[in-house]
Formats: sequence, C-alpha cells, structure tokens
Amino acid sequence: ADFPRARVTLIFAGDPSDLKPLAARAYQQLKDRVSQHQVDASCDVAAIHELLDKASAARAFDICIDGLLGMSFQPPVRAAMRVLIEAVNCYEKIGLRAAVDVPSGKGEVSDDLTFHADFSYATGVAKKVLFEGNVECGRVRTVDLGFSKTPAGASVDAKEMVLHDDVLDSLRTLRPAGVDKRAFGHLFVLGGSAFMPGALLMAVQAAVRSGVGLVTAFAPASVAAALAAQVPEAMWVPWPETTNGTLNPRALPLLLDRIDQATAVLLGPGMGKDRNTETVTQEIVGNVELPVILDADALRTGVMNFVPKRRASAGPVILTPHMGEFMRIAKLDAPDYSNETLRTFCQSSRVTTVLKSAHTRICDGENIWYNTYGGPVLSRGGSGDLLAGLIGGMIAQDQTCTQTSVARGVVLHGLAAQRLARAHGQVAVHTTQLLDYLSSALRRA
Repeated sequence: ADFPRARVTLIFAGDPSDLKPLAARAYQQLKDRVSQHQVDASCDVAAIHELLDKASAARAFDICIDGLLGMSFQPPVRAAMRVLIEAVNCYEKIGLRAAVDVPSGKGEVSDDLTFHADFSYATGVAKKVLFEGNVECGRVRTVDLGFSKTPAGASVDAKEMVLHDDVLDSLRTLRPAGVDKRAFGHLFVLGGSAFMPGALLMAVQAAVRSGVGLVTAFAPASVAAALAAQVPEAMWVPWPETTNGTLNPRALPLLLDRIDQATAVLLGPGMGKDRNTETVTQEIVGNVELPVILDADALRTGVMNFVPKRRASAGPVILTPHMGEFMRIAKLDAPDYSNETLRTFCQSSRVTTVLKSAHTRICDGENIWYNTYGGPVLSRGGSGDLLAGLIGGMIAQDQTCTQTSVARGVVLHGLAAQRLARAHGQVAVHTTQLLDYLSSALRRA
C-alpha cells in the first residue's frame, strides 16, 4: 500500500555540540532523514526566505513548528535565532504556525521579538504566559503528558488550573433506566423583548440541548407564540409587556408562583436595559433562593447590589459577562484582565464569574480555571446566548458543585465550536450551527 509522506525541512539555528543528550539524540535521528539547513548570525531575512523557497520547491509549507526556545529562556534572543524568527514571522508561504510549549521569545520575562503562533501546544503543565492576552500565542491547546493526573488522595494547592474535557465524562455515561425527566432539573429562562427576541430564542435552544429535563421560557407576549413554534420542546409562558416592548414588572407572579417547579433560573438574554427589566431582575435575584445565572442585560450595577443581600441558604449566583459588561458591573474605567481584579470582584460580590474572552476564565473568588476550547468561530453575535443556555441547563441538572457544572457548559460550548470550525471553517457559518455539534462533542475523538 502507498502511504503519504511528509516532506520535512529542519532549520537549525544553533551549534549541535551544545545540545543536551536527549536533544542531541533526536537531532541525530532527524538529520539524515530530512532536509537540513543551518543558519547563523550572518544570515538576513532575505537569505532565509530564499532558503525556504528552495526547500519548498516554491510551494507553500503546510505547517511551521517552532521549537527554538523554551520556558527557561532569558532575553535577549540570540542573533541567529532572532533573524530566523523575524524571517519566519513574515514569510507568506506558511499555512499554519505552531509553537511547542510556548512561542520562542516568551517566558517569565519575554523578549520584544517572539514567534507568532497560530496555535501553542502546551506540553504537560500549561504556562501562565499563554493566558496573559498575548496574541503571539494564538489558540492554546494542551498536550497531556500525564503531569495533570493527580494521584488519589493527593492534595492540589494550585489556584489556577486549565479545564480538561474529562469534566464532561458524567454526561458521557448511560443514564439510569426508567428515570423521570424531572430528575434532570427544570430551568426557567426569562428574557427577550419585542425588539430583541433572538437572544432568548438561542439561549432556550441551547438549554434544551444541554441535557436538562425541562425548560420553561418566559417571553414577551407579542413574540411568545412565534418563539414557541421554533422550540416546541420548551414550555413558553407569555409575559405582558410595557409600552416599550420589554417585560412588565407587574407580571412577576407569573414566574414567582411557579418557582417551586424550577431548579435554576437564567435571566437576561435579549431582555433590554430599561428600568422595568432592572426591577424584574432585582426582584428575582432578591427573592428567589434557587441558583441564578445572570447574562447580558441582567448584568447591571443595580442588580448586583441585590446579590449580597441574598440569604445564606440561597443558591449561587453565576455571571457570564464579556469584558465590556464586566467593566460595568465591576465599575472599572478600562479593561482589566488581571486575575486579582477578577478574584477581588468575585469575593466581594459573592458570585462565580465566567469572564468571556479568547481564553474564558471561571472564577469562584479563590480559584481560576482557564478554558482553551473554542476559537474565533465563536466571535459572532449569539455565541454568548448559547453559552448562557448551556450553563443554565448544567446548573439546573446538578447543583452539587457549581464550578463543575459551569465548567461543563463552557467546555461543551468550546468543543462544539471546534468541531463546527473543522467541518465548515470559521467564516461562512451562523451561530446556531454550533448546536448541531453538541452531541458529537460529547463523544471522545
């Protein structure tokens, strides 16, 4: 049988005699099997581009793997490596750039010049520099070398961790035979407005595919019937509107009189930001003792004032802001991605926060979990509504550990996004296509 063969070009920017034993052995194994080239400080960018053109026979390289420097690197980058990094960064005939562990030039102290990676594959333990907003690191993926597996009975004192898809394992097992739908929770979703019904629709669509047993959606009366026709699996309750098409506070008994049926409440998607919706949200946050998820238009300073007033016996409050919303509720003047700011806010507000970004973080006031799943395919309207619905559904199903349930929603959302991107690319897709990849995301690759 014929097997595809990769053409590999090795560019070496050091002295082979300086290699440590394991690296030297790998070098010896490689040098007679691949096209090898040596560069030194006398080379310039043009010379390296010419070398690459010849090595590729004027064709594009599918991938460039950066293995020049590791985490122990100390600036500055040596001359030969510097010119090689400069040349590769601006060479147009490379399909994808991948860094091993961290991009060369990054470390506890980074150089002003670093390899520009599309993907950084963290080996073993992911390094903090990968999550500090460095665009040069690209998308972060972890390669499990067994370091993250903690022996039974061992204690872990780490306060910052990376999420792994094994958090979904409980969703991958067989459910008990003959179990009732109510055993999997009942999520109430309140949101939408006459002028923005789509956000509520997407949150409900995601919720019904989260595994939760029941979903009841409270929607503005003028759009409730149309939304119900699109998601008949949910129960839809028409909510009287104000003259502005938003939820009327006088209708609160519609939800409060049914609250004993629910196991969690999601508030906010498409709700609108007027005084009426703020009152509705405040009343529910202040009086409902179930777990509450606040998203989008429910994330307001007037609402946050009610969170610390909840009874000690009340369920957790989970927030799902992007940075703009976080700035508003945390009263920040400028974007602040520091972990300490996030921790301080969660501690003082008594909440768990899912701060959405390229590397979404979950914080409970003490611990922080980094999410590496997802990607730019999520950079489109409605992605956050789907995430809110998934998190709401996970919380409604299982309140034994808030952080675990939240993490399930975040990881499942990200894995489905990756599968969507693999199947259809990142451009010509629409947000709700992600829903069709939730079930396959629960299957191990």
